[in-house]
Amino acid sequence: MIAALQRPGTRLTYHIRVIEPAAVTPRTLASGAVSGPLDSDMRLTLRTDRAEVEALFQVTAFGDTVTVAGEFLTRRLVGQSRRGLPLWEEDTYRRLLRMAWSDTARIYPFGTGKRGQGGSLWVELILERHFAGGEARPAEAFDLVDSTRDVRLEAVVRPRRARVILNLVRGDTVSGPRPMDLVLEEPPRVVQLVLKGRPTTLVVSLTRPDPARSARARALALDADVVCLRVSQPAVLQPLGTICGRLNNIARQLPLPTGDTLAATFAWPGPR
Repeated sequence: MIAALQRPGTRLTYHIRVIEPAAVTPRTLASGAVSGPLDSDMRLTLRTDRAEVEALFQVTAFGDTVTVAGEFLTRRLVGQSRRGLPLWEEDTYRRLLRMAWSDTARIYPFGTGKRGQGGSLWVELILERHFAGGEARPAEAFDLVDSTRDVRLEAVVRPRRARVILNLVRGDTVSGPRPMDLVLEEPPRVVQLVLKGRPTTLVVSLTRPDPARSARARALALDADVVCLRVSQPAVLQPLGTICGRLNNIARQLPLPTGDTLAATFAWPGPR
C-alpha cells in the first residue's frame, strides 16, 4: 500500500499555456507540460513588473472526472511610500474546479479586469492520464515564447521511496559505494560500510523532514522532494544524527564519532 500510487500504472500530465490578449488574437507567452505519478502536483510561477503569483495545483481523480485545487499566493504593486519605496499588497486564496479529463480549464491567476497589474493574463490547463509502464519520476517540458516574462513550471512529487548511496569518508579515502532502495517509514535497516579494512555498522531509516515553518513553503510544498536519513548505531537508542536532502544526486554529510564522515546521496529510484 505504501507505494501504491508510484508503482507502474497511471501517469498524470498537466498541459498548460499562459496566454495574453492582443489587438487581433490572443498571444501565447509560454507553454509546457509536467507529468508524474497520479499524485503529482504542479507549481506555477508568474511574474510581471507590477504583480506576481505563485500557485500549487493538486488533483483528485473521480472516475471520468477530476477535481483541481489551486493554492494561490499573490503580490501586487499598489504604489510607493513617502521615501519612494515600492508598496506591495499580498493575498492568498484557494480555488476548486471539477472537470472532465482532457477538457480545458481557463484560470485567471491575477483576477480579471486588472490590465495594469497583469490581470489580463490567463492560464489554460488540460489534464490527461495514461498508462505509465513503470516510470515514477517527474518530468518537465517548457517553452518560454516571451523572454521578457518570468514564467516557471515545476512538477511536485512527494516520493514514497528513494535510491540512497552511502559512503564513508576520511580525508582523501572513500569507501566503496553502498546503494540501497529505501521506503519512507519502513523499519530500520542495518548496513555495513568498510573503510581501510575497518567495518562500520549503522542502522538507517528513511523519513520525511519536519513540517516547513513558513506559510509560503507549506502552501507551495517547497520541500516536497526532501527526504531524511536517520542514522544510529546498533543497540543504541540515541541516533547519531539525520541527513536531509532533495532527490538531486548531491551528497550530504554527517560526521560520525569514529572520526569518519558518512556521505549520503539521494536520487529517484528506478522503475519497478
